[in-house]
Amino acid sequence: MNPFLASDAWIELSGDYHLSMGKVPRPYRKTLPLSELLEGELCQSYLGWLMEHIGAPNTSVASSMLVKRIASLLVAPVLSAMTLYNKGIGAELEHCHLFHQDARAAGTAFPFMTLSEVEVTAPEASNRESWRAEIVQQLFRERLTPVMKAVAAAGPVSMAILWENVMARIAPVYADLEDKDEELRQRMRDDFHFIAISSAGELFGMRKNPFSSFTELGEGQHVTGRSRRLTCCLYYQMAPEYCLKCPKL
Repeated sequence: MNPFLASDAWIELSGDYHLSMGKVPRPYRKTLPLSELLEGELCQSYLGWLMEHIGAPNTSVASSMLVKRIASLLVAPVLSAMTLYNKGIGAELEHCHLFHQDARAAGTAFPFMTLSEVEVTAPEASNRESWRAEIVQQLFRERLTPVMKAVAAAGPVSMAILWENVMARIAPVYADLEDKDEELRQRMRDDFHFIAISSAGELFGMRKNPFSSFTELGEGQHVTGRSRRLTCCLYYQMAPEYCLKCPKL
């Protein structure tokens, strides 16, 4: 095992996002690797099951909630490791396992994730920018974007909603500048600008950067996530409340 995966930093970070390492812990209600979501029938079957399990009114809502959850379980900790610790966490889709535990015992009906195999990388001193681009490309174009496209088709649900769901989980990673030294603060600003603004669409497997529409200028003219969403994540359809940033409010 790479030493970083046994470090207090990664244990705390992954724990914050309910991301574990190794085999799927038992007992569980249901489990599947993210790679299965690329198969149309398997994706539709899981979304149908998830819809009933979380109490969503339809698979469009379930699809939106699923991508929001995956962004929290996988995208947020991977980008946090990249920016905060200069570590690249890479896992193939077949090694990213969603699993559901008993909702009463786990405190949620939504899935957790465990990574059965992981590759850890670090940038060379003079080559961080190209390493960062590789991390973003691997995470999105090679992994998450194909899953999102499959889920969007099966839902059906708009890709714009799904991308803003991901942004809703990324932006907080880069908003917490307290207790950070100036070097780390600048790296956080630079990395978020790269991800959300300056990266070419090809790094995401898209024609243009899918996040650029979901940003605004915040304090000090630094790029931040929007204070109010452009799209609705549909959460209100399964709960008696709206998200704080819902455009319907």
